[in-house]
Amino acid sequence: MKWNCLLFLIGWTKLISSDIMSLNGKHIVIGTQVTLVHLYVTRNTSGHIIKLDGVAAETLDSLARRLNFTYSVLQVNDSLLEGISKSLPGLAFYIANGMCDVVIGPVVTTPSRFAIMDFAEGFMYSSGALLIPMPTSSENVAAVAKPFQLSVWISLLVIMPITAAAIYFFIRPKPWLHSSSTLDRSYCGKLHHISCSAFEVFFEVFRILMNQGGSFPTMRYTVCFVVGSWCLGALVVVSAYNSLLTSYILGSNAEPLVDSLADVAVNSNVNLVVDKGLAVDVVVSGATVGLYKQLGDKLRSNKNSRCVTFQGCIDLVKSGSYTYLNGLSVTLNAIDDDYKSTRKCNLALARKPESVPASLAWALSKKSPYTKSFTKGFMELHQAGLIDEWTHRELHLRRNVSYCLNEAKKVQQRKISDNLTKITLKNFSGAFYVLVVGYVLSLICFFGENVYFRLSKYYGGRQQVTCKGKKTAIVN
Repeated sequence: MKWNCLLFLIGWTKLISSDIMSLNGKHIVIGTQVTLVHLYVTRNTSGHIIKLDGVAAETLDSLARRLNFTYSVLQVNDSLLEGISKSLPGLAFYIANGMCDVVIGPVVTTPSRFAIMDFAEGFMYSSGALLIPMPTSSENVAAVAKPFQLSVWISLLVIMPITAAAIYFFIRPKPWLHSSSTLDRSYCGKLHHISCSAFEVFFEVFRILMNQGGSFPTMRYTVCFVVGSWCLGALVVVSAYNSLLTSYILGSNAEPLVDSLADVAVNSNVNLVVDKGLAVDVVVSGATVGLYKQLGDKLRSNKNSRCVTFQGCIDLVKSGSYTYLNGLSVTLNAIDDDYKSTRKCNLALARKPESVPASLAWALSKKSPYTKSFTKGFMELHQAGLIDEWTHRELHLRRNVSYCLNEAKKVQQRKISDNLTKITLKNFSGAFYVLVVGYVLSLICFFGENVYFRLSKYYGGRQQVTCKGKKTAIVN
């Protein structure tokens, strides 16, 4: 049993060693998927590639020394995996026909690509980012309405005329209160009924809400409870409004175009732009469900959403209604290049980073003997921290990125960041409960006053009849 286990381990070790050392002494042909930061190519006057730069080039040179192989560059004008014309059939065509052994650069794995090629995964792990126009401040007129949600404003517009109508009904002159037969003259002389129009009552209600005070004639108990509950509710509303209004006025009103991909999907005024035929375009266009499916539909509905050149994408973003999706390193490079050319910060990043569905890989022919060698080589370089170091070094050459990102943060500094901070009807439930209680007490007092005055009228009428009988008897 022990000998069987030992033989199994020796055989497995030899198998792994043969996979890893499959590149030893070999010469391979590489294709180049050019992408900012990851891979740059330099061509001579005749169009031949004479130099490779970027993280992928550093990785290739390191693996060539580590695994003892040599390489040459496939001299074609193609830099995309999929073809776009007969003259540019795509790098996948050269892999399938044995003219290219591996395509270097940040290649995204998809089911359709898996069917025709293999992938050495683990070349790079990166988060995605949305490139947006630099947010700009504007006139802060909307700050007056921002502290409350729309439902609160509508509720105030509805409750004001209702309250005004209730107060007007309670204070309007009532003929039965002026009847000489209701009360004796000494009591009736103490009541002064002043005529007041419905508009004047509504204006006084509005003045209370504006914290300007108000006055109403004939302040009986019925009116006191309605007006008192309205004053208390208005105090809560005004205090909450003033406290939040300060935050909105002092904070910046520079709104970013979007905060995430989800915003792009639901906002019909914002368009997504990607590099035609590259990783993001392939993933988004090939999605069949979920958020990426919605974004893919958006790409297909706009003919400008797939840029042939990188600068074309950047120009669309700067136009104001487009956002560009790519890896974090690529978008940072775009900010730096634009600042160098314009000496202004025209671009920024959306606040929420986007996840990448899988690691970036290199593409090889189907059942290539080199796949495991490259995969293990990537693991060793990541373990040593070299790929991260090369990436940081590339980005360090673009120091203007930090300056523009800090500018974007300064412009967008706000104390209020989303609708969850705005006051809703739930926040005012206590004030509305007080108003309801005030209405109930007011109705109780109203019915009590009606009963009181009707009883007074009844007994007053009887007393007058008795008095008239006594006077007639005396005369007689």
